[in-house]
Amino acid sequence: DSHVGEALTRISREEGVTSLWRGCTPTVLRAMVLNMAQLATYSQAKTIFVSSFGMKDGVGLHFWASMTSGLISTAVSLPVDLMKTRIQLDSQSGQGKGIVGVFKTVIEKEGVLSLWKGFTPYYLRLGPHTVLTFMIMERLN
Repeated sequence: DSHVGEALTRISREEGVTSLWRGCTPTVLRAMVLNMAQLATYSQAKTIFVSSFGMKDGVGLHFWASMTSGLISTAVSLPVDLMKTRIQLDSQSGQGKGIVGVFKTVIEKEGVLSLWKGFTPYYLRLGPHTVLTFMIMERLN
């Protein structure tokens, strides 16, 4: 039987205690970018839907503003998420290029559009998550 304590002990012994925080910086960066994009675009989308389309405050407005926020947040955060994943993989291989090095390598070898690989599944996960988050927030307010 393995448990979390055994895993933490093994990883610390074999890879060093600092390996427990491998990928922490890009993960925090991704979370900051994602949350900033969600919060900023949700409020802005609500304002635009009300002023441009005459929508009234309610479930419909909150739903469409959330979906719009999720779409824009996907476009903004997916490249950062890709960098996070690549940095974590680089760390495991010992190459550790950092975010700028990984970003540059991805663009050079795979092209700029590769930063948005997996856009649809990412949005299909983030869109509903954003809707639930903001619908619950609106309900609690």
